[in-house]
Amino acid sequence: GNALEAINLLICSLAGKCREDDVATQHGENNEDIAKSDDLWIPERIFLFGFSAGACLAMEMCRMWSFKRRTPLGGAICISGGIKTRDLPLTAKENYVSSDERQKQHPLTDVLIIAGSNDVEYPPNEAMESRKFYSSSNVKVHVQKGKGHEMIKSRVEMQVIMEFLSKRLARRMVSMEGLKGCVPK
Repeated sequence: GNALEAINLLICSLAGKCREDDVATQHGENNEDIAKSDDLWIPERIFLFGFSAGACLAMEMCRMWSFKRRTPLGGAICISGGIKTRDLPLTAKENYVSSDERQKQHPLTDVLIIAGSNDVEYPPNEAMESRKFYSSSNVKVHVQKGKGHEMIKSRVEMQVIMEFLSKRLARRMVSMEGLKGCVPK
């Protein structure tokens, strides 16, 4: 719960999408300062990348972000990890729409999972379970032959990541550069 809340706060500060109930007042954050910032990013330009437990956290964050009915993030790349439960943790679940309702009404962030065929900590069958727990249409799973529980290290894995990003990165909009609040500095 606390790690999800911390990442939520970080993304909210980048995207300016916080509401009073999103930021725990015990953190002492001022939502007005966040919301008035001229350096906000649109959610579609925010990507998460995680390895192992960090990958699980990144994917959970995307799921929680959707449960809060927010615009999907640009994407998440999960290396040797992903969500392991069908539902959000109870602490993050209150006041959100149901899973079925959420998928109909609000799109999810696209996720790429890179798993290793020899990974004993997060084997390919768990990657497929993560895909089902999230939303199979929003998750691409790449199983790298001969890979264990480790970071990316092959050209093939990097190509899979680059292909994923190439379909999701926003194109540079030169005509909007220099307009206040349109392009991050």
